[in-house]
Amino acid sequence: MRSLLVFLALSLTACSTHRAHERVAFTDGLAAGGAPGGAVPLENRSIIHRASLVLERDEPETGPAQAVQLAKTHGGYAEHVTTRSAVVRIPAERLEGFLAAVPALGEVERKSVSANDVTDVHRDLKVRLANVTRIRERYLELLQRAVSVEDTLKVEKELERITVEYETLKARLEGLEGEVALSTVNLDFERPVRPGPVGWVFYGLGKGLKWLFVWD
Repeated sequence: MRSLLVFLALSLTACSTHRAHERVAFTDGLAAGGAPGGAVPLENRSIIHRASLVLERDEPETGPAQAVQLAKTHGGYAEHVTTRSAVVRIPAERLEGFLAAVPALGEVERKSVSANDVTDVHRDLKVRLANVTRIRERYLELLQRAVSVEDTLKVEKELERITVEYETLKARLEGLEGEVALSTVNLDFERPVRPGPVGWVFYGLGKGLKWLFVWD
């Protein structure tokens, strides 16, 4: 088993050295004046897009179903639906077209769109997962070569620990890539507020006061 432990130590040292070299290269890039991921072309960057809209329509209860149908026509699907709202996921490359079609669902009262660049996080997760994968494979090799119960238990303990880290990183990476690939759009539907007789009076007064102070 002594040879196995030596093999393990060398394997882990090699992985650590590989990781250190990557970090040095990354730091050198920053020292040269470049931002993290600055050399990555825009089309290759990892960006999470989100949008939120509030729409007015006479029958807001029918809005969510129509929003889901519109999402499906753009390659998306419904993630969550309530009586007057819907959360849909749209392929990132089709988000612009979907948002352009949203006014067909009602009058857009409020709209916000955000873009979060996660290129550096994405790259770092991939590097970390690759390193952990290599270490995990070496532990599996050691497990096959263990000859005693004691050695087997020791390797299995370490393998369990590294497997947890492997699964955690893998889940984080897949989740991040899912957010990049599919944009999240929140749509809330409201009934238009129409002023009554008294409300129209105040509306007229407001217009009159504006005319006294502001001329177009």
